[in-house]
Parts: sequence; structure tokens; C-alpha cells
Amino acid sequence: MFPSRRSQFLPMVSSFFSSPFFFGLLVGFSLHLYYRGLGQTTQDGGIERSIVTGEKTQAFVPTKENDNNNKKDKNEKTFVRPRFVKDELNITKRLLVAVITDGEILQTQENLFNWTLHSYVSDIVYFGNNSKEDESGTKAGSPDILDILKQISTHHLTQYQLFFIIPSTSALHGKNIKQFTDPLSPSDLVYAGKKSSLTGTCDLQAGILLSRELIKQVMTEMAWCARNRVSYDQSQNLEKCVFYATKVKCHDPFDESPYKAQKYKSSSTPFDSALLFYGATSAKTKNTLLHDLNVHNEKVFNNDVKNLDANIRAFINSSKYDIVVNWPTGSNPKFKSTDRFDRDVSLSFNQTHLLGDDEYDPATKLDDNHAKDIQEILKQCNIQSDDFNSGWKKVDATRGADYILEGNQKSNEKRLASKECLAVRELANPEIVPMPFVTESFRISLIVPVMEKDSQKTMNMLRSFAKNSIENSERIFLMLVFIYTPERPDKNNNNDFFKDVKQLALQISKKYKKKDKVKTSSHLLWYSLQTKGLTPSSIELMDLVTHKLDDKTIILLGSPDMEIRSDYFNRVRMNTILGKQVFCPIPFVEYHPAIIYGKKRPTASLSFNTSLGHFDTLNHHHLSFYKADYLLARSLIEFPIVKAESELGDKVASANKLPAEKEKLCSLFMHSKVHSLTAPEPSLRLRYEEIFCDQETMSELEIKSCFVRRMRSFGRRSQLAEMVMNSEQ
Repeated sequence: MFPSRRSQFLPMVSSFFSSPFFFGLLVGFSLHLYYRGLGQTTQDGGIERSIVTGEKTQAFVPTKENDNNNKKDKNEKTFVRPRFVKDELNITKRLLVAVITDGEILQTQENLFNWTLHSYVSDIVYFGNNSKEDESGTKAGSPDILDILKQISTHHLTQYQLFFIIPSTSALHGKNIKQFTDPLSPSDLVYAGKKSSLTGTCDLQAGILLSRELIKQVMTEMAWCARNRVSYDQSQNLEKCVFYATKVKCHDPFDESPYKAQKYKSSSTPFDSALLFYGATSAKTKNTLLHDLNVHNEKVFNNDVKNLDANIRAFINSSKYDIVVNWPTGSNPKFKSTDRFDRDVSLSFNQTHLLGDDEYDPATKLDDNHAKDIQEILKQCNIQSDDFNSGWKKVDATRGADYILEGNQKSNEKRLASKECLAVRELANPEIVPMPFVTESFRISLIVPVMEKDSQKTMNMLRSFAKNSIENSERIFLMLVFIYTPERPDKNNNNDFFKDVKQLALQISKKYKKKDKVKTSSHLLWYSLQTKGLTPSSIELMDLVTHKLDDKTIILLGSPDMEIRSDYFNRVRMNTILGKQVFCPIPFVEYHPAIIYGKKRPTASLSFNTSLGHFDTLNHHHLSFYKADYLLARSLIEFPIVKAESELGDKVASANKLPAEKEKLCSLFMHSKVHSLTAPEPSLRLRYEEIFCDQETMSELEIKSCFVRRMRSFGRRSQLAEMVMNSEQ
């Protein structure tokens, strides 16, 4: 048995030692022993390797410099993505129009320019001397063309492809400019304009078109151009500079469509093919030029509309399909909704009121814009105002507004058949308004005024704030403003009316400070405000609070009835922009609980349902803004800023020195350049609060608004009617 196994094992061993695998293993092990014997390990951890030729040994030791270089290489290789896609993809705008104007026209804003260019050019900038007179007492003229090139190179060169430099005494034909510049490439050396008959240079008065690549090459020789600026003619200085830097002279990019500019002559200037019209030296001539150009553009547009209408009708008539003809031709069809909640009804109106606009008022007085629309439609329909009887209006979100007007025609004091006129005001094309970049990481300072009746609601809001904001690490700071009356002036003692609220706020603050030891700032604070018996207005309250807050935070005015929701705070961050916009949300307010819930217990959070609440358009107690925007708007009204509690008014002295709408903080920003965004906000939900109307302290307008709010706060008309019918049974 054993000899047989031995006879099988010997051939396997002999085949292994004769295999290439064993031979390679033996050679590798031998080379390893050979190279290991040539060197010795140094104290620094390197390998000292001796050379057979007898030269001096060299030590290869890893140094700290090599490690630092490796770290630098790693840091340099890290790629940081740009904030905007256009920067990453190097997307640039097409054409920038640079208008040269003198200082006097620029300061007095007498320069009337053709503002109908927004659909043909990217942007328009103005270059001019701000000072009217220099040291010698002479008026400063237009800026130098080489200085304008420096400004363009510094601020606009990377953002645009082509640059059209024109004087303020000219007007542009936008459609012709777009057709001329579309085939041009920014990498070409474009230097186009109308050649002067005397010098052969591009005349600056007739406009000069330059490319980005040409300006780049000119800027490399700008020092030479500044030294050799000898001519009083700026066109010659530019021609000399461009030719020295690029060897390019004034030329037409396309032989088949040359650059064409025409000097304006009243009532004898054709507006068909020219890119620019120049020579309007006075404001009156400039007005006439713009008027004639707009009249020409209107005629061209009307002809295009007629041709398009004829082509559409010819296509419909020649089509084998059953295509419905919309009126007007080419307009969007009327939207037919399958949802029973859509109001697919027409509203009746006359020259003064609109009937059935909302469920609160049977007749709503027409605003100025609606009244102007009616008068314009009557004029187009050739119906006199005295003959107008009634009309109907239907708003379609996909089409616009459809009008039906009826009128009676009179002849010799006898009434004839009624006349009916149909009209449509279509929706305009949407225009994207550029806004600054905002993120959802800005810090919010939530200011909540607390009255004596709001103690329990404030405690509920504090618990919700701790659960939904502090635990979720929301960047929100809460300030409670306790408003004390003369009847209960005690503060920070056992007789303090807000003692329980302050203790709860202190407990929450200590609890989360222990958990979050890294953050030094507190999540909530309070401020005790002593009044003289009269509740301070929103403006007076913000005067006393804003100087205690940081300049970089968003100040948000709230109320104890509000629910703490992250969606609402994110909406505040996105809609509040420093120096641009303030946010005035319209809250969704709960109806009276006894009416909408009956004997059922109200839910913990208010659901967004029209049967549970409504958007209170008369509630102006919520607003978000930046401190700088508020102080700027506040300085525009005559009433001085309230800096101390002693400056607050009382019931005896008349405190209505503030504007009539002192509770509407949004109206405060109407006189400033900041835009006020007022819109319904479903995430801002308020619990029911009983509304009291104090006739002693409120004005007549405030009393009327208060009564309307109180009437609308109970419930819908159907709910109130059901409650009355149930009580009668």
C-alpha cells in the first residue's frame, strides 16, 4: 500500500522542480538576497545603497519637504465647482450696447433712449463724466473712447461677446441689429462702422461694433495708445490704436450686408435697413426720432400679424384634419376644466362695480386698471359710455381675460337693437427677472410680541419651537417681546404676569445649551417692554427691537398664534433679499373652533383646508426684512424713530403721529426702492384668535377694517348658515 503512494508522489515532485514557476521563484529570491546585501538601513529609515564602482554612498531618506510638496499637489488638484452653471460652462451674453453721454445729460436724466431693445440686445450701459465742470470752469464733455475701452475690459469683457459703442444722440433699430450681429463670432477681429468720407476711419457718431477678441488685443497695447493720443477726433485715436495692436482697419464683416448707419432728417428718413440713426442733438429731436421709429416698428409688426393670420387660415383651410379655429387667430384655446372646484363662470360688471368677485361682497368697486381696460375696450368696440349697459368677464389662466360687452345704440331718440362686442386681453410672454443669489442657510430673528392674553399660546409655541427648530438645528433665533401695561408693571418677581412663560423659556434655553456646548449663542431671549396703556404699533415696536439685532440676520415679525414650520422659514429666506425685496405673507387663519369642529377636539396642527380656515388679506402683522432696508425706509417718513420706552404714546396724549396705516409695515417700504412681495403663504398658519375692535384708539379706517376681519373670522357662509339652521331646530 505505501510503495504505491510513494511511486505517485515522486513524479509530482520532479515535475514541480522542473516547472517554470519554480525557476522564476528561485531567481526572484536570489535577486532579493543580492540587493539586500548591497545596502544597509540608516537611522532615518532610508536605505543606504553603495555603488560597485567605489563612489561615495548615497542615502535615500524621505524628507518633510517632499511630504509638503505632495500635500500641495493634492490641494492643487482639488476642483471647486462654480456657484452658477454659466460660470462653469463659460456661457456669456451676446451684445452689450455702450451709450456715451456727457455729464449734464447723465445727471439730469434727460437722455431719452430706445427702451424697446430688451428683446434684441443683452444689456445697455452708460458711460459719462459725472462732474459738470472741471477746475478751469469749463463743462466736461463726453468721456474718451480709450477710457471707455478700459472700463469695458475691466468690468464687462468676460461677460459679453460683442460691444456696440454709440453716442446718446442716436437710436437703434433692434431687429436690424440682431440680424447683423447673429452671424458674427466673438473670436474674430470685428471692427465695423460707417467709414468717414474724410479720414476713412469708423465714425464714432454712427456707432462702432467691436468684438471681445479685438478688445483683448487692443488692451495689450493700451499704454502705447495712451502715449500716442494726439488727435482731437476720438475716431482717429481709436483707429490708430486698433491698427497698431491688431493690424485691422474699419471694415464690413460681410460684403453682402454692409454696416449701414443713417443721419436722421425729420419726415424724410427711411427706417428699413439702417442699424442706427444719429444726429438727434436736442431732446425734442430725439423724441421725434424715437416716435418715428416706433411708428415704423408698429407698422411692420401689424403687417407681420396680418401675414401670419393669413398663413394660419390658409393652412387650416388646406389641412385634411378638422382643426378648430380659435379667436383671435393663433391664440390659445379656452381651457375646459374637469374639476368641479374650478370657477368656470363669467363675472358681471358695469362701469363702476364688479359683481360676485368674492364670497364676502356681492359688489366690489372696480380698481383703476380694470376701469381703464373697460374704457379702452369700449373705444375699440365703438360704443359710447352712455350706451354701455353691462358686461361679463372671464379669467383664463392659460389664455387671458375674455370680455363680452353689451350696449344700446340710439338714433333720433329711439332705441335700436343692442350691440354686442367680444374682446380678449391675452397673456403677455413671461419675462424672467434676474434676482440675487439666496440660500436656505441665512439666520432668522423671529420677533413675537406677547400680550397678557397670549400667555398660554406663547407657552405652546415655545414647546413647538424647541421641538421643530432647536432640535433640528434650524438657524432661527426667537425673541419674545413682553408688553407690560400700567396695571401690571411688575417684572422679574413673583408678581410678574409673564412669570410662567419666562420660566419655560429659561428651562428650554438651559436644556439645549447643555446638549449643544459648541454653540455660544442662545436660541431664545426676551425683552420686557413697558407701555403707558396704549399698545405700541408695529412700527414703534420694530423701532425699539431692531437696534438690538444683528445687521446680517433676517428680521421676521410673527405672532403667538403661528405654528412653527420649517417650510415657512425657508420661504422667508428665499423671498427676503437685501436691498431688493421684503416679504409680506398673507397667513392662513383658522376659523372659530366651535363652528368648524363642533364637539370634536381640534387637531394638534392646523390642516390646510378651506373648510378649516381662510387667507386673511387684512392681517398685516407678519413681515420679513433686513435691518438696513428697514432703517432706510424708516428714514423716509417724518415721524422720528422711537429709541426708548418713554417715547411711546399713551391713551390721553394723541399718539397717532405715525402714518395712517401704521400697522401695515409693508406700506412703509412703498416709498423706498425695495420691492414688497405680498402673496398667500399656505405654510404660515395661525390658530384662531378673537378679534376686538377698540373704537377709542382706532381710526375710522381701522375700525372698518377690524369689523370686516371679525366678520370673516368665524367661518364660511355655508357653515354659519348650517349653524343657524341647527340652532332653530
